[in-house]
Amino acid sequence: MLTKADEKLLVALRRRAERERRGLFLAEGVRVMEAAIEAGLDLEMAVVAADFGGAGREAALLDALGARTTVRTVPGHVLARVAATDTPQGVVAAVRAPQTSLGGITLPELATVLVLDAVQDPGNFGTLVRTADALGAAAVLALEGTVDPWNPKAVRAAAGSSFHLPVVSTGTTAALEWLMAERFHVLAADARGQSIERAPSAPRLALVVGNEGAGIGPAVAAAAAARVAVPIRGSAESLNVGVAAGILLYLLTRER
Repeated sequence: MLTKADEKLLVALRRRAERERRGLFLAEGVRVMEAAIEAGLDLEMAVVAADFGGAGREAALLDALGARTTVRTVPGHVLARVAATDTPQGVVAAVRAPQTSLGGITLPELATVLVLDAVQDPGNFGTLVRTADALGAAAVLALEGTVDPWNPKAVRAAAGSSFHLPVVSTGTTAALEWLMAERFHVLAADARGQSIERAPSAPRLALVVGNEGAGIGPAVAAAAAARVAVPIRGSAESLNVGVAAGILLYLLTRER
């Protein structure tokens, strides 16, 4: 049974202030929940629709949830009330967010990190985290003004990557000091920058991408060793931040 207090908690997790206060986020859908369990995240509670878990992946997930936390089974319309999506996939959970600091990031000698400077769209954010994970980045830094990494839409778009790739929300000054201390060569993505076809020779590279409309802030731009751009051969003026970052990350990591 889902109590009023349980429902109130789940609905509250749609708000950033409540997520930060409680250290929890809202996870939805089979794939995201599978990834949370695989990553060993702590589950506060799980809620499933009455028709969930019939066979296959759903049944296996239901068993895994039952072994980790209390599972409340509710009618579909009740699940819809607590879910953040318009068409929930039958399972919602309150999950303990991973706590990672700059000092907790483990860096190999050859390392690439992605820095997000005031990226505000949660779908773009999740896509960027997923892309950084796919291309072997060591971490993602979310600077001031960036959307909450645990926004429900950002979590869904990341498709589980934010559960094991370090994603650190940090102040701009602290991030720049850390990058300098860890000997990163900082590159700022800028449509007006120099087209890049291959990575600089530095062992540690940081790619900074900025706000969807305003671009990179002055403090980060001043700290960058260079401004780089995707080589555009057609007549398009610019690219979506997620697409541009993906191409640039590929160029920076393909030979590392």
